Formats: sequence, C-alpha cells, structure tokens
Amino acid sequence: MYLDILLYFLVLLISLAGVALNVASLPGNWVMFAAALGLSAWHGWQKPHWLGLLLILVILLLAEVIEFVGGMIGARQFGATKSASWAAIAGAIAGGIIGIPPITLAVLGIDHIVCAVLGAFLAAWAVELVMWQRPMGEATKAATGAALGRGVGIVGKIGGGLLVWICLAILAFPWR
Repeated sequence: MYLDILLYFLVLLISLAGVALNVASLPGNWVMFAAALGLSAWHGWQKPHWLGLLLILVILLLAEVIEFVGGMIGARQFGATKSASWAAIAGAIAGGIIGIPPITLAVLGIDHIVCAVLGAFLAAWAVELVMWQRPMGEATKAATGAALGRGVGIVGKIGGGLLVWICLAILAFPWR
C-alpha cells in the first residue's frame, strides 16, 4: 500500500515536471504519458484504467495540435513564409530553454513563456529579413504573428498538460 502511495505521488511530481517542460516548449506531455503508462502497468492496467489512458492520450494529442497549428496559423495570418513559421518553432524552443535559469521560481514559469515567444519572434523576424529580404515592416508583422501564434500554442499545450495532471490525480488515486 505504501509503495502504491509513493508511486502515485511520484507520478504526480513527474507530471508537474512535464508541465514545466511544456513551458520551455519541450515534450513534457509525453513524459507525463510515459509516467501514466508506467503507473498503469504497475497496477495491472487498472489505475489509471486503459480508458483513462486513452482519455489522457486524446487530451495530449489535442494539446500538441493546438501548439503546432497555433504557431503556424498565427504566422501565416500575418504573412510569414513557411520557413519563418518553422524558424519560429525552433526559436520558441531555444528561447524557452534560455529562459530556464534566471527567475524560474519567482515568476512561476512566466520567464520561459516570455523567452519562448520572444525566441519565436526573433527567429521568424531574422528569417524574413535576412533570408527573404523583406522590408522591415512586413518582417516585423510576420514575426509578430509567429510570436502570437506560438504564445497561443504554448498556452494550449500547458493547459493540456495541466488537464492531464488533474486527470491523473483523479484516475490514479490509490484509495479508490
């Protein structure tokens, strides 16, 4: 019984770390899913049940779609090229990673989101200016769309991760 309780809290802790990875635009949702699978396998596929795992998988896939589509649509709506859209994704990952050390606990991850959005903006802006030699105003508009889209995508992915954390807290509860 004590081991079950320990594993439950360990999965919740790992899942919170997964949400934090999402803030940095890293694949934290899949860390959460792997932890849920491991816990379920330990409990003979009963806590969480395979239907719960399916629900978690659907939520995570939707969150990934929101992240990907949000960034692409935001960039394209503001006139960004495909290469700038892809650069925004890479810039968001780099920015999210760069934003990790300084103020993490003080602002609860806001610095990661700001750095990820700023990274998306700068990467898209650089591609539009340097690679495609677009005028400053057009490049700035396209980069703004890429940054807004990435911001929406990151928030959607974090929201999906938090929803999965709540699902795990309920579905894997050891005293049910």
